[in-house]
Amino acid sequence: MALLPGATTVSAQVTIDLENKYPSVGTIMVWRVDESGRPTELRGFASGTLIRDRVMVTAGHFTAPAKALGELPPSIRIFASFSPTEAKDPKTWIPVVRQATHPSMPFCPPPPQCDPTDEILVAPLQPGIADVGLVFLEHAPKGVEPARFAEQGTLARSEGAQTTIVGYGTTTPHKGNTSIWDGKRRVRTSRVRKVVDETWALWSIPSYVCHGDSGGAIFLNTRLVANVSDGGPDCRRHNNNNRLDTDTVQRWIDDTIRQQLGEN
Repeated sequence: MALLPGATTVSAQVTIDLENKYPSVGTIMVWRVDESGRPTELRGFASGTLIRDRVMVTAGHFTAPAKALGELPPSIRIFASFSPTEAKDPKTWIPVVRQATHPSMPFCPPPPQCDPTDEILVAPLQPGIADVGLVFLEHAPKGVEPARFAEQGTLARSEGAQTTIVGYGTTTPHKGNTSIWDGKRRVRTSRVRKVVDETWALWSIPSYVCHGDSGGAIFLNTRLVANVSDGGPDCRRHNNNNRLDTDTVQRWIDDTIRQQLGEN
């Protein structure tokens, strides 16, 4: 997500996961590399959740550029990290070997066209759009247990319930400046405000989800019910998120994993 400046810091509303209470939530980083393959420039980052040994679920607007390009150029490599505080440390990185994007996502070249906050890609809460993608890792992260999805239809019965939102976002909006990112996992709470349809639900505002939280986990109790989609350009105004507790989304995830990895 490319975001605009102007909002005040929201650091008082979030806490860093120093105790590693949410180990299944990781970050996914897009790096420019030199001819030797050495990372030289961080081009973008998002959040995601391990749902199988080598599979993360994230935001579709993050994986969509790879689909639009057909394949990534050799100057770009993508890595994941599950370190709660040192995700920028290459020793924690796991290479990403492929990505998949839900077929409802429109054609989306690299940012800023893939930024959901500017309404170029999709309108807020656009019916029929599932902002969900999958990232496949070279190997499983050591000692990390995949998160489990909530029972189908959980959100429809949970309006007003308190949830936990976990991601690697910044604490202030910015535009294109990845150097301010500290690579730390952050946690905040938010109540389910309204279930809109089969793919979207609203959470309480201000959202306090910001650049890099896209694709982050939303837990109800200990189960994964949704992933972060749009916190708005000021990291406060919107809290529109993609449901993961529906049969259609979970079936697409299972079918895609089976096609990509040949396993259930």
